[in-house]
Amino acid sequence: MKRALIILILIFLFPLALFANPPFDRSQPSLPQIKINVLTNKSMVFPSEKFKLYISIIIEEGWHIYSLSHLRGKELLSTQILIDENVFQEQEGWREPDPVIIQDETIGKLVKGHKGNVEFSRTYSVPVDIEADKYPIKGRLVYWACDNQICTLPQEFHFNTVLQVSRN
Repeated sequence: MKRALIILILIFLFPLALFANPPFDRSQPSLPQIKINVLTNKSMVFPSEKFKLYISIIIEEGWHIYSLSHLRGKELLSTQILIDENVFQEQEGWREPDPVIIQDETIGKLVKGHKGNVEFSRTYSVPVDIEADKYPIKGRLVYWACDNQICTLPQEFHFNTVLQVSRN
């Protein structure tokens, strides 16, 4: 009799356990799909010549990243491009397309940002006395990606590209 009672209880409770909601939601919101490419406008340069470094970003629809420039009081949200020390000389600050003003519901404020495709660029010059060789340009892009429900934690994309310097 006890065995029959146990079997009946299991028959009724087992399906409930299969379809019951878990005690807490283990699912994580997915990170946005963001593609980043880093390249120069020239594959080879000569002493005293200028070149541009480009960081091209494709942001998943529905998401945005913040601008390099920021609205007053929102400095922590700005996208940052940090270049490691290298032999090339910066000629100007980073350039970006005109940001759009976005009502960011995640933080409840107006922000400057970018959606879709965005390209940042900076001009560098090659020193006059440089030796012919391959030279690395390393750095990192630090950004927040947000839709109007959540923001990611700050994301870091480390990059490394090489530029050939020739003396001929």
